[in-house]
Amino acid sequence: MISVRRTAARTLSANAINAGYDRADVLKDVTIEVRPGTVTAILGANGAGKSTLIRAILGLTRIRKGEVRFGHVATTNMPTHKIAALGIATVPEGNRVMPRMSVLDNLKVGGLIMRDDRRVAARMEEMFEVFPRLKERRSQLAGTLSGGERSMLSIARGLMADPELVIFDEPSLGLSPLFVSEVFGIVRQLKTAGLSVLLIEQNVRQTLDVADYGYVLAQGLVVAKGSAELLKENSELHKAYFGIH
Repeated sequence: MISVRRTAARTLSANAINAGYDRADVLKDVTIEVRPGTVTAILGANGAGKSTLIRAILGLTRIRKGEVRFGHVATTNMPTHKIAALGIATVPEGNRVMPRMSVLDNLKVGGLIMRDDRRVAARMEEMFEVFPRLKERRSQLAGTLSGGERSMLSIARGLMADPELVIFDEPSLGLSPLFVSEVFGIVRQLKTAGLSVLLIEQNVRQTLDVADYGYVLAQGLVVAKGSAELLKENSELHKAYFGIH
């Protein structure tokens, strides 16, 4: 079971944000909220603006209008490392790891923000308990791991700093059904442990099974929102935006 030293106490909110690339806005007045201790889903097809939203929240894509806050702190266009230091971790799309570094060194990088070698070592042992396969491969180069193992490493690296909020960007992408189930199981564990999760996914059914609340993006707009149960029952929404009957 994943252990935490701090539980979620702050709400992440993005209020009426516009963001994009060059002169074009991808996001248009997008407002979302992630309440403490909940799993909030962002759903949408390819090109809907999901990744741009995450990049804007993390300070990687400039917000032209609107505001992002984490609790009482305004984080709009704040440098990414400062946002991470507030207690926000990311598990990036595609299970990205540092391929020429060992599993051990990847985890050390995830814990750098703590600036305490003893805390980093203790947290690493906790990650090895949660992901015993990583312990077996601790000296192996990350680039030689299987897709599922890279996914584990990416998640473990994100959890190394003991965050309050974890953002998962398309965590099921390219994984076998077995590993997809494992990833969603970890999301459930994080919620049980008292953390907040922002889950960006195309896998509608499994995402809504684990989420408390959800937003649907289409062409950079929030076209639907509501409890996971409400979104599950909206068959017209599924057909219109996901092609699911």
